[in-house]
Amino acid sequence: MQQYDDAAFSILGNQDRTAALALTSLVIGIAGLLMLLMELVLQAPGKHETWVAAGLTVVAWFCYGLARTGRTRYVAHVIVAAVLAAAIFSALAYGSVRTAVGFLFMGSVVGAGIFLGRTALIVTTVASIGSLGVLTWAEATGLLTAQPDFNVSLRVWITHSATVLGVALMVHHSRLRTNRALQLQAQEFERRKATEQERDRSLERFARIFRTSPSPMLAQSARTGSILDVNPAFERAYGYARDQVLGRQEGFLWADAAQRDTYLQQLYAQRHMDQFACQGRRADGSVFQALISSEMGTDREDKLIITSITDVSAQAQAMERLRRSEERFAKAFNFSPLNLTITRLADGSLVEINQAQSFRLEDQLGKTSIDTGVWLTPADREQFVAQLLRDGRIDHYDTRLRHKDGGVVDARLWAELIEIDAEACILSCTVNITAEKRREALLLQVAKGVAAETGEAFFSALTRHLSDTIGCDMVMIGECSTPERVRALSIWRDSQETPTFSFDTVGTPCAETLKQKDVFLCPQGLPLEFPQARGINREGFQAYLGQALRDADGTPIGILYAMWRKPLTPRDDMLALVSIFASRATAELVRLRRDREIQRLNETLEQRVRERTADLQKLNAELDSFAYTVSHDLKSPLRSIDGFTRLLDEQLGERMSADEREMFDRVLSSTARMGSLISALLALARVSQAPLARQSVDLSELVRSILAEQLGKQPERLVQCHVAEGLHVECDPQLARIALENLLGNALKYSRDQPQTVIEFGHSGPGRSTAPRYFVRDNGVGFNMAYAAKLFKPFQRLHLPSEFEGTGIGLATVRRIIERHGGDITANSAPGAGATFSFSLGETAGS
Repeated sequence: MQQYDDAAFSILGNQDRTAALALTSLVIGIAGLLMLLMELVLQAPGKHETWVAAGLTVVAWFCYGLARTGRTRYVAHVIVAAVLAAAIFSALAYGSVRTAVGFLFMGSVVGAGIFLGRTALIVTTVASIGSLGVLTWAEATGLLTAQPDFNVSLRVWITHSATVLGVALMVHHSRLRTNRALQLQAQEFERRKATEQERDRSLERFARIFRTSPSPMLAQSARTGSILDVNPAFERAYGYARDQVLGRQEGFLWADAAQRDTYLQQLYAQRHMDQFACQGRRADGSVFQALISSEMGTDREDKLIITSITDVSAQAQAMERLRRSEERFAKAFNFSPLNLTITRLADGSLVEINQAQSFRLEDQLGKTSIDTGVWLTPADREQFVAQLLRDGRIDHYDTRLRHKDGGVVDARLWAELIEIDAEACILSCTVNITAEKRREALLLQVAKGVAAETGEAFFSALTRHLSDTIGCDMVMIGECSTPERVRALSIWRDSQETPTFSFDTVGTPCAETLKQKDVFLCPQGLPLEFPQARGINREGFQAYLGQALRDADGTPIGILYAMWRKPLTPRDDMLALVSIFASRATAELVRLRRDREIQRLNETLEQRVRERTADLQKLNAELDSFAYTVSHDLKSPLRSIDGFTRLLDEQLGERMSADEREMFDRVLSSTARMGSLISALLALARVSQAPLARQSVDLSELVRSILAEQLGKQPERLVQCHVAEGLHVECDPQLARIALENLLGNALKYSRDQPQTVIEFGHSGPGRSTAPRYFVRDNGVGFNMAYAAKLFKPFQRLHLPSEFEGTGIGLATVRRIIERHGGDITANSAPGAGATFSFSLGETAGS
């Protein structure tokens, strides 16, 4: 009954139900009390109806008390049962079902219908009907022994009024419940309407989020597993179109079926999955690393699974690279032979230390570098940290630190700022350079001792300092005169320099030294190793250390060795010192050998130069003489040919045909050209043979006179001349005139096609030497610089004879004159842009 009672009153408040039950109990209690009084006053003694009224009154007031205290769980049940029992016992006590309290059957049914559920209503109705039927049958058969009194009295009115009042109260309460239920239904309708609107908005927002999410997403049916929808990011990530995947199971998206089984098992067990690591497969078959997060809905009709996929291939690769980098760093850090430490920047406390330092990390954790005494003073570390913060890193920071054995050593530090767990730290590398500092001091001392020495004096100083540095009994530097013989350059033995000598290396440790590229060491037992070295054995030497001196191609050119009369225990720096001394000795020996070679070459070079110069001068004189003789001897035959040809031309006169006339003209033209060439050759020969007589020459005046002379032959030309003033030079005036006539003549010749010719002569300052340079510039046709090498060669021309006349000897003559003065000439031009010839007349030329 309780579950139906709860269901019936689920939409009402407990306060309304309690008030209704209390009021009903009060009415029943008052009516029962009145009936009890009436029975006691008006009824004859011995009637049982008095007890029924008393029982109903007690029960009603008891229920009223329970309702007032809020304990209403079974009040309605008790009231309904009490009213029904009162109706039955009243009929039995009265002796007839026609008693006035028969209305209580109706009251119990109404109360059960209002205060209790459907089941209670049915049970009460059936009980009432059954009770009335039994009572009616009993009255009809005479089983009821009591004699009923059908007289109407006040008691009947009171009984009926109390019953009507109770029913009215219950009906009123039922009406209130109905109105309240209708209000609640209206409110629920509005709430559901608002909820549906919010759901629609949520669905719209979800759809928008689903579509625009940058992560691939898909929606599946939890019942069938089929794909209901995918977003555009899914299409981009997997390479499938939306229509290709709708309605399919998602198995084809997994690269590993076992991962899918595990995922589905956990999803259906937990109803959600977060960051499930797996491998996905794209449409092209490629596999990628992914993290899957899924959520299963609670809709009973059709559960949805919303899944988002994150492609973490790039992150996985980055993490793998980071892991490998960390692994490489850890290996490099732990197995490095250098001392590596990581300390906190703030206080210098130790974070990590590698194996090279032979410390246990557990013993050093929590200690600072100041606590362990690594830094001699806090100020030393503060200075180191200040430089690190200023520069960001430190290279070659030299300082003094405390060694783990307690001693103070020279150290060199390299440091870098790093970050570990968001805290600034220092990664540092420390190298003990005490031995290096000691070597540097020794080398500096040796360098100071031999800095002012060269040649054999240098080797004497070097052997002395090496003997003092390594503490040996004898040091020798020798030069290889042959592969098996050495000539000593310096010997330092028993703290003094001794006379040098030559010796054969066969059977001695020197032979082994010359065979090896590195240092050769025999720390003890030298007589046993080399019994043939009688001189060494006679002096009692027991240990040997030597290195060959080699030139650039690796050929042995000398040897440096040291010997001891006692067995040797070489120090760490001894071999390095010997190598350094040997390197310095090699450089000096190579320089000494080259000086000898240079001196020997210089002694023969001057003689060879004089001989070759004399030969060249003789050849040039013979060549010039030959050219002059040939040119001079050719002029007479050429004049005869020209004369006889002209005489024959006059005699024949008009009798010659046109072809014969043309041939005669060609002969005359050729003889004229041949004469010009012979004259040019004679001029070139005279230039080469004539003695050079230098004197002060005013080049400016000389150029003006040449231009005036040549322009006088061409009065029709419009020429603009620019000649710099005051240009004086020490040169041969005749040769200078010849050179300038050729240069200025060429300038006028090659610019004659210009509307206005411009000729310039000036001073361009010193060139590559200290001699002043002069130039002749024109605005003529110019030439291609690709053929500039032909300009100053005899008989070389850059233009056709039909364009510009000439023999090709002029510039060669100019060059010969310039070179005889000790100068040089260059040309610069471009087609159509004129030409510039720049020249000097030797170092002693004027200004």
